Amino acid sequence: MIFTTNKTAQLDDLLDKMAESLQLDDTRYDRMKSSYEALKNWIESDELFFKPYNYDLYPHGSVRILTTVKPYGKDEFDLDVALHLAHGTPHTPEKIYTELKRRLNEHERYKQQVELKNRCIRLNYAGDYHMDILPGIQEYNWDDNTLKIPDRDLGHWVSTNPRGYADWFKSKANLASSSILEKALRAENLPTDNFKYKKPLQRAVQLIKRYRDIYFSENNDYKTSSIILTTIAGIYYNGEESIFETVENIVKAIELHTSSLESRMKVVNPVNNKEDFTDKWESEPEYYDAFKSFAKHLRDEWQKLKLDNGVLVEGSILTKLFGSEVFSAAQIRQGNQIENYRKSDKLSVGASLGTLSNKLSEHTTNIKPNTFFGN
Repeated sequence: MIFTTNKTAQLDDLLDKMAESLQLDDTRYDRMKSSYEALKNWIESDELFFKPYNYDLYPHGSVRILTTVKPYGKDEFDLDVALHLAHGTPHTPEKIYTELKRRLNEHERYKQQVELKNRCIRLNYAGDYHMDILPGIQEYNWDDNTLKIPDRDLGHWVSTNPRGYADWFKSKANLASSSILEKALRAENLPTDNFKYKKPLQRAVQLIKRYRDIYFSENNDYKTSSIILTTIAGIYYNGEESIFETVENIVKAIELHTSSLESRMKVVNPVNNKEDFTDKWESEPEYYDAFKSFAKHLRDEWQKLKLDNGVLVEGSILTKLFGSEVFSAAQIRQGNQIENYRKSDKLSVGASLGTLSNKLSEHTTNIKPNTFFGN
């Protein structure tokens, strides 16, 4: 939907369409869901270790909080899954990790896909996506979400809370009860049947992650992780109803904090302050320097969108940030929607401002549908 009586709504509509095009397609989503179900069935049928225990297997990360983004270039999509054993399960970190590895290697297909990571075991689905399985034991009897997970480098348990994190992020996203797009739809009495709505924070995170992928595409060595970007976005989000304003306030807050702090910014899990997502920034400061450069570049480009430079300049900026394919597809969809409203006689031109509005507005002249050679 485009709402040309409101520049912010116009831009938000375009940003919304770009973010929507970044989502995983149904085919890939169905393949991942099928892989998850097959893994769950395989672990549940393990008589040697897992079957007697009370546990849960659930997705977390971007799939759970609805901020998935299609892989860019040679990247693969990362499906995060937690293997959550009940509190009091009497085993060491090494035992839990080893039993999961053993069970996966008993499967004809999985044993060809296994890749051992520090805290999880990865199944590689070649050229498509990988599944990171995080084994852990519930840390407290009174807390259903906090997990102790094995860290092989450290040789002991560390604390995490993927399910609680998802609840936190979704509660932040829900600070916006409605978006500027929803309000514009209602105000202009336009149909909402095909409007695939997500909260401004979720859309903003999708766009920031795609910009991150493009920014680091030529030098992937110090790429900022998705969990850091998502957490920062959630922390600095104040319930803005506009996608544009959400990104604007996030990048402004980053600049304020990185320029005012004498030491590095520290980003911890908001629901588990024992977990520092940026601990690598301490030992390898190149990551922090790369993050600051990345955030500054996004802020500088974002400020240009606030200027009245016209659609060509605006399109050039959005293409640079998010890629020509994403921008062009969104622009075409936006144009097609306008054309559909023209054909259905629902758009009109405001006599005084020359802006588009819906047919029900007062003091308007109907727009004729575009036909062959404009006849």
